[in-house]
Amino acid sequence: MHLTSTSTVITPLLLSPEKVFRGLVRLIIVLLLADIAGIILDSVLQYESRLTRILMYYFTFNGESNVPAFFSSVMLLAASGLLFLIHRQHKLSAPESYTRHWFILGCIFLFMAIDENTQVHERVADFVRPRLATDLSGMLHWAWVVPYSVLTLAVVAYFLRFVLRLPTYTRKLILLSGALFVTGALGLEFFEGYLYKRYGIDHLYNRILYCLEELLEMTGVALFIYTLLDYLARYGTQVLITPKDSEA
Repeated sequence: MHLTSTSTVITPLLLSPEKVFRGLVRLIIVLLLADIAGIILDSVLQYESRLTRILMYYFTFNGESNVPAFFSSVMLLAASGLLFLIHRQHKLSAPESYTRHWFILGCIFLFMAIDENTQVHERVADFVRPRLATDLSGMLHWAWVVPYSVLTLAVVAYFLRFVLRLPTYTRKLILLSGALFVTGALGLEFFEGYLYKRYGIDHLYNRILYCLEELLEMTGVALFIYTLLDYLARYGTQVLITPKDSEA
């Protein structure tokens, strides 16, 4: 009996930052259209149907444990993984004083992914709300914005020099993606609290703001993922998945 040895041919899996970004944008658009359809059917037309209930339960942007929330969590988790990969790349090839910043950023995005899925900030709001002297006519009704705003300013101050040292293209995209995300995640929450106190959470105005909020957050994270992939590509990073070597 003759044994014929076969050699494993490794075919590289090409991951284009542009293709990934376009794919994420398409998914965001699909989710956006589903949310808009739900808003129109439920709040504008007040059309009671199974389709309306499905859209409002599974695809509303102002929901928990549904498709948009899961999609946001996955994107944040992906961004965290890319940040850890960049940290490892720098640590192995060119360790420097700013290497740890990539790791800390990865931890921050990991926390945000967990928060998106478990609503940690809602528990923070329950703790902070009764301790506020005023809610500013509802602007601080979602009281978690107070400690999170302080933490955001601290993060910006800590990472500012690090970001300014990045290549120009990467720096501009990180600043843009960060501005989009913070505007949606924090900025619009003040107006949502005001409208919530005045009209209620299911009012059309609030639903429109929630839609815009999540759209800005998703777009910001998608752009950030593109930025990290582009940075890895420019850095010359290659990820190969190979089987474990076996002895003949």
